[in-house]
Amino acid sequence: MARPRNPARLVWDDRRQVWAIADFIDGERYKRRTRHGRDARAAAEAELALHIAEQARLAREAAAIAPSHDDPANSNPRLVSVPACLTFYGGRMEGTANAQIVGQHIEHLLRHLGKYTLAQIRGDVCRAYAEARLAEPYTRRGWKTWKLPKPATIRRELVTLSAAVNLWHAEYNLASVPKIVKPPDGKAHPDWLTEREFERLLKAAQGYRWVSSDLATREPIWERIEGVRDEIGDLLVRFLLIGFYSGTRSAAVLNLRWRRHRTAGFVDLPGVTLFREGPEAPESRKRQPPCRIHDRLVPYLQAWREADLKAGVARVVHRNGAPVLRVSKGFRLAAVRACLDRRDVDGTYRVRDLAAGLSAAAAAEDGDEGYMPEDDEDADELGWPSPHILRHTRATLMLRAGVPPVEVAEYLGMSLAMLLKVYGHTAAEYQRAAAAA
Repeated sequence: MARPRNPARLVWDDRRQVWAIADFIDGERYKRRTRHGRDARAAAEAELALHIAEQARLAREAAAIAPSHDDPANSNPRLVSVPACLTFYGGRMEGTANAQIVGQHIEHLLRHLGKYTLAQIRGDVCRAYAEARLAEPYTRRGWKTWKLPKPATIRRELVTLSAAVNLWHAEYNLASVPKIVKPPDGKAHPDWLTEREFERLLKAAQGYRWVSSDLATREPIWERIEGVRDEIGDLLVRFLLIGFYSGTRSAAVLNLRWRRHRTAGFVDLPGVTLFREGPEAPESRKRQPPCRIHDRLVPYLQAWREADLKAGVARVVHRNGAPVLRVSKGFRLAAVRACLDRRDVDGTYRVRDLAAGLSAAAAAEDGDEGYMPEDDEDADELGWPSPHILRHTRATLMLRAGVPPVEVAEYLGMSLAMLLKVYGHTAAEYQRAAAAA
């Protein structure tokens, strides 16, 4: 017969002449000495009370992250609170690549929906949530203005809520599953670069500015910019070439290594394969399958690898050997210098008012790393290109070259349905045979 569990209590430690807290936690004996002697029993009891309260809190959190399967209340949506459901989902997402963004979503969801149960999550509640969130301005470190969240952001937050509900249902078999009403998807109109536009962007990243054009040939005339930091240009050039030829997401490009890695992506030159993530990488919603290295990218990687391994550098994109977290500011500056405010393919404006871009260029050239003005949504049609445009560009160029959509989707790591939905209308070259039949 099992011994009864003794409650947390104070015991006297003769050796140290102090009170100690004795308990039985997770099947094991627990003992912690206090600093209080015989004459300080009240202070020792206060520490005991804090210990009991802390253990109760940990028990509640453990129950929230892993509720009991034997509790029939977990199948009743009227008795399951939104906080319990989100906490359960957050616990499952710990350690994954999406843990941080999911945590941000949960924070907003709890602020507005923390008082509801799952049975109360109806269409009107979801619409009210979206309306309230769209009216909440936010800012970030270094910004001088406030912005309002976009419908796409609210949609992703409600997708997180839907995923939490579905996970709870998979574990505890809800009697009825609430329908999460989300804002509609935005229209698919991804921007992309022509090869000539990319060549200009690459030239600008190397420290040049397009100042005019030759009247006869219409070729750009470039001017070397004095004082440009070579290491910044080099890392941006590497980022641009890898992103353009592989279509790999920005974070994965910045995390690439030269040698095989457990979690990070790495370059396998003998196998002519770019592994976008390691074999033990945390699970993520974003697929990161390996892809064959583009023929034009191979010589660049070979030269970079030889130089980096001699210098003892493990990362492919680095700043003097140190990791690079983001390249958005340098990318924007290069886009301004390359005059990418207007699209070559159809002549439409990405940015009608160049003030934002010019001020960004001036701030970056002056070394201001803390300020990057945001685009004026009323003035811009597509906005200045961001690093993610390289992925859009690779998908579009492959489709326009007649590569079968299935191969394009496999190469980029996205579903065929997503590829056709987002890129099919901008590059219908793969339908040439159908149009000629």
